[in-house]
Amino acid sequence: MKNLTIIGLTPFEKPDVNLMPKLYQAGAFPVLSLGHDLANAQEALNQLDQTALFTYGIYFPNDKLLSLEIPEKVSVVILPFGTPAPTAPHLSIVYQVSSLEEAIQAEQLNAKGIIIKGNEAGGLVGYESTFVLFQRIIKEIQSIPVWVQGGIGLHTAAAAKSLGATGIVLDSQLALFPESSVPKTSKHSVEN
Repeated sequence: MKNLTIIGLTPFEKPDVNLMPKLYQAGAFPVLSLGHDLANAQEALNQLDQTALFTYGIYFPNDKLLSLEIPEKVSVVILPFGTPAPTAPHLSIVYQVSSLEEAIQAEQLNAKGIIIKGNEAGGLVGYESTFVLFQRIIKEIQSIPVWVQGGIGLHTAAAAKSLGATGIVLDSQLALFPESSVPKTSKHSVEN
């Protein structure tokens, strides 16, 4: 899996600040899910601004938090396709897509990349599995980076890479990291 770019997205749409430096240390590009509460999201961004991380990404699960003050350290914004993008010249916009049509539209909108999110992933998804959807999209989208999210393990990550994926997105699996702030009862649920 040499040269496979791994995006580490804090699990369960929670702004888990403690996990971010550990993701970076593990070799993943850390992305903070902002969650659904404006005050909590801004506090998490303020805390991260005080850390040694020199760059990271953020994930907006919807358009309710677009009024946030985005620190200069944020270089990538991940959005579900169809969500308006924040306007800042230093931000690279990456869309999560769940269909070939969304992938083509994201490319036409000059997205800096797409994340193919299959039906094994949490949240808003399409009807196809990640790997089936990925195979359809990678034939059509070759001008921007493509990551895959949902149902990804060692073998599917290697297969996706060999077929042209830039990398993978890990999210709920990260709840098992000791540094994750996910409660132990939830970690136990993920383990089983």
